[in-house]
Amino acid sequence: MFKNQLNSTRLVLTSMWLLLLVVGCQPTRTENNDMVIVTEITISNEHTMTLPDEMTITPTRPIVQTSTSTWTPIPSPSPNNSSTPQPSVTPVPTEAATSTPWPILPLDEAANKVLSLLQDNQNPDCLLPCWWGATPGQTQWQDLAPYLMSFALAIDSFPEQSVFIAMFPVSESINYRGKLNISYRINASEIVTDISVASVNTEGYDPQTMMTLYGVPDEVWVKTFSELLPGEVLPFRLILVYQEQGISFRYYVDAVRTGETVTACFEPGIEMDRPDLFPAGPRIYLWEPGQHKTIDEIVNIPDETYFPLEEKTSLTPETLYEKFTNPNQSPCIDTPADLWIDP
Repeated sequence: MFKNQLNSTRLVLTSMWLLLLVVGCQPTRTENNDMVIVTEITISNEHTMTLPDEMTITPTRPIVQTSTSTWTPIPSPSPNNSSTPQPSVTPVPTEAATSTPWPILPLDEAANKVLSLLQDNQNPDCLLPCWWGATPGQTQWQDLAPYLMSFALAIDSFPEQSVFIAMFPVSESINYRGKLNISYRINASEIVTDISVASVNTEGYDPQTMMTLYGVPDEVWVKTFSELLPGEVLPFRLILVYQEQGISFRYYVDAVRTGETVTACFEPGIEMDRPDLFPAGPRIYLWEPGQHKTIDEIVNIPDETYFPLEEKTSLTPETLYEKFTNPNQSPCIDTPADLWIDP
């Protein structure tokens, strides 16, 4: 009897050992799921590693720089026919890339593009002397010209002066001629050295705004007359010069004479009675920063004589800045009429 009980016990233990062995060899559901998850992560990582990094895509139209200054490059042309090409997110390359033609915009789209560019004059990525993505002393004309041609009416070449004049469509409210002329001078290496922008009737370029943006001018020059000119006008010219930054603004307004004083005001947003003679915006002249320009080079008009602000008024560049940027003061300049010649 004892022997039979011992055999029964051995049989039970043997059965239990075999059962545990079989169960232990089967993978559980949890273990299987964990393996699947790991496999999915591995596949995902492998796919991620093969995706191109958008920050290493080479633009189709490179912009060549000759210095390391920060500036806004001309945007690369989009393969789609878009009226507003987006700036490239990549650094400016040093080697040429495959050229892609810029799409030529219809006239109305080109005019809208010009208006948008004029209104975007406080873009921190393209402050003056950068103009529409081109910076004097840095931008190659061969890179700039195709971009300009995509929305210009025409570009005329004057090889003897190393000058190109681009004409852009604008409404007559912007310029009474219906076009905006911008000239570009280049050097022997075909790098843009000077940019001159004709006056336009648009807000955002008044002396108050420009001095708030660019600070106290290095020089201020003025010119007027003692009496009215034919046509009952009294022209007053004001030039703000930023030598180190390579910027100048030349304003042309209709002054008034009260008693023995000639007064010229530069209120932002004021519409002129004669926009053909007195546009709201200034003529802008830009050059390579650090290159000193004389007043004759800035004006570039024969027999035009200008005088330092402090010689003809009680103001200096510093006090003019303080007055014009103070919202509680009128942006006006008074000068004694007897200090000016008769017309």
